[in-house]
Amino acid sequence: MNDVRFPTALQAMLSLALAKASGVERLSSANLSAGTGTHPTLMRRLLGDLADAGLLVASKGRDGGVALARPESDITLADIHAAVTGEKGLWRPREDIPHRCIVSRHMIEYFGKVDAEAAAAAHATLERRTLAMALAEIREMEIAD
Repeated sequence: MNDVRFPTALQAMLSLALAKASGVERLSSANLSAGTGTHPTLMRRLLGDLADAGLLVASKGRDGGVALARPESDITLADIHAAVTGEKGLWRPREDIPHRCIVSRHMIEYFGKVDAEAAAAAHATLERRTLAMALAEIREMEIAD
């Protein structure tokens, strides 16, 4: 099963950055939910995680909604990823392996090492990219179409 938290949170953050560039300071969770095709409950949970991480600020009331807490150039994709997924690795090892041979006895340990290495490489990639860079790249894709 694929985890959709990061791509959904990234799309919401990019939508907020685009809205800000268009002069719209805040978007509602309902607007972001509709725009991402995400269940409203999941969107509210993701927005809460992003706010808890200091990436968003929320305001209540008729004109309430969420806005970026920092400039787009100060938010990395790694920040967004960590906010919504925590410190989990990329994959979960199977815990129910019967220890019948050398492979099965050491599979969890070995898999943990592979997962940690892959997670570090993914984190390094996400750390090099900011929300501003991602939005600029998407704008270039739009021009190319």
